[in-house]
Amino acid sequence: DQYGNIDEAVLSIQRQAHGAAIDKETSSDSSPILGSSMASSSALGLLIQRVGKTMSNGLPSAIQNGGEVYNAEVDDAMAFLPRYLRVYVSHYHDDFYIAKSFDPRLVAQLMVEGFLPIAGSSRFLLPKLHLERCVLQLRPHSNLHISKSTRKKSKRFLLSLNEAFDEVVKGCHKQHGINWLFPPIVNAFRAMQKETIDHGEFEAQLVENGSFQPSDTVPLRFYSVEIWNAATGELAGGELGYSVGGIYTSLTGFTREDAAGSVQLAALGKLLLQC
Repeated sequence: DQYGNIDEAVLSIQRQAHGAAIDKETSSDSSPILGSSMASSSALGLLIQRVGKTMSNGLPSAIQNGGEVYNAEVDDAMAFLPRYLRVYVSHYHDDFYIAKSFDPRLVAQLMVEGFLPIAGSSRFLLPKLHLERCVLQLRPHSNLHISKSTRKKSKRFLLSLNEAFDEVVKGCHKQHGINWLFPPIVNAFRAMQKETIDHGEFEAQLVENGSFQPSDTVPLRFYSVEIWNAATGELAGGELGYSVGGIYTSLTGFTREDAAGSVQLAALGKLLLQC
């Protein structure tokens, strides 16, 4: 299958590049941010640019050239990727990048750098970088409108945070299928949520542009948001999300009851106003 071809390609270029620098900027040392335990995948995006296309002799030309690809589109895309992450992550196509590690530290750094961490399979992390994002600025004086009908329906529900991570994941899977929420990234999210519960945050690093050394830490918190049927105690809906500093990002969610989604959105908005 295509993933088998990719794995063979990765092994091939690793053999070709053994003892040589794949990424000349970062090959001399392992990243001080993530340590040396994660396998390097700096050339992976170059290898997989042609997935789904005909492979010449089983290997694309990018691999035959030892990972050296001179492509303006790739160069432009890599400009958005911080240098300290290039030993682990490469550009895939369009807004997508790619890595073979689901290490929570890598996922956290991608979040800090503005990437949306999703999985393409159980083998590949596919961070997505939206060049245009929609941000709702919620401040204590913001006029957050909640309709009368939503206020009325809200009496049927209760809101909680970090009470039922696994149930929320199951709910998302049941409503949307596995989609991008594969087990390895679920495990990374679970580890980040545990750190949030146990220590108040998952400590990520702030790295200045062009640097390889952290200059400070960034508070990152991962959440499962649950909305419960107040009468039955059953989970009526939920979502997964995270905050980096004062920015909250919603990843995915589900609903099982009418109005549960709108009530959850309104309640979460009110909660964010207080943060």
